[in-house]
Amino acid sequence: MNMTLSKRGDYVMRSAIALARAYQGGKPRKIREIVADTEVPRTFASQILSDLVRGGLAVSRAGREGGYRLSRPPEEINVLEVVEAAEGPLRAERCALGEGPCRWEDVCPLHETWTQATSQLAELLSGTSLAEVAARDAAIDEGRYQVPPDAHRSHARVVELSDLVHVELAAPALGEVLGERRNWSAALGAAVHEVGELEGGAAHPSPLVADCSIDPLTTGATAASAYLLAWRLSEPGGRSHFEGELRVEPVDAERCELAVSGSWHQEVDSGAPPGTEELQDRARRVLRGVLRRVAREVEEGPSRPLARQRAARRRSAVAG
Repeated sequence: MNMTLSKRGDYVMRSAIALARAYQGGKPRKIREIVADTEVPRTFASQILSDLVRGGLAVSRAGREGGYRLSRPPEEINVLEVVEAAEGPLRAERCALGEGPCRWEDVCPLHETWTQATSQLAELLSGTSLAEVAARDAAIDEGRYQVPPDAHRSHARVVELSDLVHVELAAPALGEVLGERRNWSAALGAAVHEVGELEGGAAHPSPLVADCSIDPLTTGATAASAYLLAWRLSEPGGRSHFEGELRVEPVDAERCELAVSGSWHQEVDSGAPPGTEELQDRARRVLRGVLRRVAREVEEGPSRPLARQRAARRRSAVAG
């Protein structure tokens, strides 16, 4: 089970910690300073900080001496508040067991236990102050923090990637689709499985996809819209994650292109790590596979018959 925050939740928490560590100084922090401390993508930082402002956890001030600052001392802000500012209320959105026997029409047998577990997690998060987390962050920076035996961090190798695909759909229409749908885990899973088959691993087990999302970096339908494409992937060969800026650029009135630029982080534990060329090649293949599937799914949407016809003609021409 994946217990990590979404990428947006990750960024909001990092930013909150940065503001907590600066709180005693009394001066607002500029976006560029927060970006430098947290490695939150610059194009996404203002939206992340806006989440904290909307949640009542931070205030912003314009001008030369302006910036962002916590709305109250970090000792008075708990971790649950920060998590919910990004992720929404902590509660189960659907039955833990999903669809079940017809006798489960009103409630499933796991409901009570699942509700208690959710409540206990919320209680633990609300009992931990942002000041405590910021103090741990400072201790890690200074080498004073004792690494627990169940720590999940490992060294990572980074591959810089960029790619683009054409989409038989007008840019505003594609932007509308991407604004409505955030979860693209199935596209990532299919891409990784296909790459495994091409590498000669037909019996390669399906990857465990922790998260794959496309989140808007800009608001409104514009000719060129930006998104954050991010995923975490756990598979038999190891763990990795990707973060990149995805842009929708118009080609003409009926077509556009998806262009992405970002970083693939491959975690390296014990054992022989993949070679540099091997890792780069595989990362490129997976990214290309994800982009192709996103393009195909938006082209073949039920309300886009003309896009489906144009896409079919294009694929036929390529095959010929």
